[in-house]
Amino acid sequence: MRRLFRWALVLAAIAGFVVLSAAIFRDELFRRQAKLPPFTSEFGGSEEVMVPMRDGVRLHTEVFRPLGLEKAPTILVRNPYIPLRTLERFQCRVMTRYGYACVLQSVRGQMDSEGEWQPIVNERNDGVDTLTWLAKQPFVDGNIGMRGPSYLTCTQLTVADVAPPELKTLIPSVFGVDFRLATYERGLLRHDLLTAWATLMPERGMRLTAGSDYLDAAAFRPALEADEKFMTKKLPWYRDVLSAPAPGDPYWHDERQRVFRAVPEQTKVPMLLVGAFFDPFFAAQLDVWSRLATRKDSVFVIGPWNHLNMTSGDVAYEVDTGRLTPWPLMLEWFDHQLKGKPLTTLKAGTVQTLGPGDHAWRTHEAWPDPATTPTVLQLGDAPASQSCEGGTLAATPTPSSQTTYRFDPSNPVPTRGGASLLSFAFFRTVGVTPGPVDQGDSCAREDVLTFKGAPLDVETRLSGAARLTLRVASSAPDTAFVARLIAEQDGKALLVREAAATLAFPTARTQTAQVSQPGTPTTVELDFWPIEWALPKGARLRLDVTSSSFPVLHTHSNRAGPWATQTGADVATQTVIVGDGVSTLSLPLIP
Repeated sequence: MRRLFRWALVLAAIAGFVVLSAAIFRDELFRRQAKLPPFTSEFGGSEEVMVPMRDGVRLHTEVFRPLGLEKAPTILVRNPYIPLRTLERFQCRVMTRYGYACVLQSVRGQMDSEGEWQPIVNERNDGVDTLTWLAKQPFVDGNIGMRGPSYLTCTQLTVADVAPPELKTLIPSVFGVDFRLATYERGLLRHDLLTAWATLMPERGMRLTAGSDYLDAAAFRPALEADEKFMTKKLPWYRDVLSAPAPGDPYWHDERQRVFRAVPEQTKVPMLLVGAFFDPFFAAQLDVWSRLATRKDSVFVIGPWNHLNMTSGDVAYEVDTGRLTPWPLMLEWFDHQLKGKPLTTLKAGTVQTLGPGDHAWRTHEAWPDPATTPTVLQLGDAPASQSCEGGTLAATPTPSSQTTYRFDPSNPVPTRGGASLLSFAFFRTVGVTPGPVDQGDSCAREDVLTFKGAPLDVETRLSGAARLTLRVASSAPDTAFVARLIAEQDGKALLVREAAATLAFPTARTQTAQVSQPGTPTTVELDFWPIEWALPKGARLRLDVTSSSFPVLHTHSNRAGPWATQTGADVATQTVIVGDGVSTLSLPLIP
């Protein structure tokens, strides 16, 4: 018995040593994995405070400090997510090892902070109040930066134009200020962003086990009542978005939306923007860059990542694209902006990209390059598009032809990859994977039309935004058309980009819903988000045309009028007309 007791003590001592060693060396292991330079400081400990806001609500705030530094440049992180708090605490600790103080705050209504949780509503005032408090703290040397991805970037951008002068820089990642660009595509709600997140975050805390609730909510009619049925309660902010499918709807033009959307032109601080080609906020973040007042002093880095700064899909990369890739860039940027050190790998005013097929990071003075002349391909042989052999994509005019397919909203085409996906980040059982996913046999469906180009003679770069102009008709008064731009290469059919349009919102210029007569031919424009993709010699570009992609987009009912209040759906006969230049695919190709 004594021997067993001694062995138990020995094992306990060994276990304690292992745990202690892991705690001591985890910083160093992270540093090496992230390929960061040697540490310059030791961790000096942390403390917790409750910081009062202007209305008396107090927000839980943790302060991490480097050892031996009376004053230090300081990084502020404002976070709404419980699971992310442990990670952010560790990352704050790492920042102290480089001579920074780090302040981690739980936003209003989350974790230990007081108040009511309302997405975005309070972040501007609370952010300004927190920065004003922080600037007065004795440990701050007068230089403050902010960082953090997704909603943590929202908390940065809401204060970018009104922050006190001590705020010197931001590092926004995978978020933007024009929320409409992320939530709607031509009147079609992006369920896998908004509905998935609403199901996750209906109130204080997170519902990480609500994946089946999300899918049921995304398919439910009327959509306006899905919150009470699947999200625990009525969510006014969610209903507001569902009730505003048109760019011209008053919701998108109220004071709060207008002020937030105008931040890029008004901001005074330089930024290091970290974006991802396969992220649902990519278009919104590119919009921030295009309007940023400090763009000449800022940098935009875009990797082949999804929303979690990870690669996913069916493309292999020669270049290291790990989740920690942005860390050396972030440290270099903070050292430059908050400590006055020179930039070494970053160049102000440029865009750095790494896309599928790239062998190295590329630096652009402007991206997408406005000087690129698009290559225009004509869709042809519509009857042949009914099979996987496909119709044609040709540079020369094609004879007029047309074909039809049956679109049944009760049997939507499943989503296979793409950029507008968020549910994978927290609902692992949903089975949706973002990125350049192999499309498999999706072209074999009767409601999918396929058109193919000739094999490429040389390696060709797809750099910028493609557009599909499509001549269509429908038996329905309103309906949707969805297109997938695909690269057939390396024995796979890889999704490059997906785009959609409706008869009610046929172009990006349409501000209010248009009225269509069933059976009347009309033209819709489907705009693909920009991409950087190196196509190998022998690859073929392919275009699939259908009318749905669930759950990334809400499945159209084939009925006219406000989509969120509709209780049923109809089957529609869709007609696609090609030839004589009426249906074309414009591609930003660079040999």
